[in-house]
This record gives sequence, C-alpha cells and structure tokens, in this order.
Amino acid sequence: MVYFDARLSANYPTVEVRVADVCLRADTAVLVATLVRALVETAAREWRDGRAPAGHSVSLLRLAAWRAARSGLEEDLLDPRTMRPRPAAEVLRALLEHTADALRASGDAGRVDEAVEELLRRGNGAREQRQRMERGGSLRDVVTECVRRTQD
Repeated sequence: MVYFDARLSANYPTVEVRVADVCLRADTAVLVATLVRALVETAAREWRDGRAPAGHSVSLLRLAAWRAARSGLEEDLLDPRTMRPRPAAEVLRALLEHTADALRASGDAGRVDEAVEELLRRGNGAREQRQRMERGGSLRDVVTECVRRTQD
C-alpha cells in the first residue's frame, strides 16, 4: 500500500494532509488545521520566490515522524531545518517563526501563538491519556474520558 503524509488532491484545488492522530479537543484540531494551512501557504510562497524545499530523504522524514510519535511534546523532536534533536517546545516555536508571515496574513498569528503555548502547558491528547492510565485508570476509563472530551 502507498501512503502519503501530504499530497495534492486529485479532485479539488487543495492539499490533503494525513493527520497523525485524532485530537481530543476541538481547539487542538483547529490549531493543527491552521498550522497546516500556514505551512502550505509558506511553501507556496517559497516556491513562487524560487526557493527549493529542504532536500531531506524520505527515510530521514520517516525517522522524524517516528520520533514525533514516540516523543510527543515532552521530549526532543527532529528540527526539520537541521534534522538534529531539539526540545519539542523549541521546534514548535520555530514552526511559528517559519510560518509567521502566512499566519499574520490570515489573521491567525495571535490566536495560534496562544494555542501553542496552551498546548505546551497542558500537553496533547496522548499525554492526557497516559496520565489517566497512570492515575490507576483502566483502558475502559481512558476510552470513556476520550469520548467525554470529544463531546465537550
């Protein structure tokens, strides 16, 4: 089977992006969508300006994705500019700097800055699920809490 992390849509003038996981909170889903839109806009601007994308190999990109899935926001991620480990908070803030023009142009910069800081403070859905389990919950408790949060 062939999988794509991102691809041009065959039917619409859009970019389809494969999201790594289901967000437990609507505000996190909105943040992901807003950052994806800003990344696409930034890449399109760079292309129009004649700037080539980073030449990272597919295997190195897969390694970065594996590291992100394993480490989440609590540990190091691979910085996409250098492909070297760096604290997740720093990588996220660098992403905001990289997409700043697109975020400002869409009017999203302030809201996204606040949402990223809140996400770093509270943690993502995986962290919340692990904490629930560590507090003595069962898998059933974790799933019930996930359903409750997505309904809120």
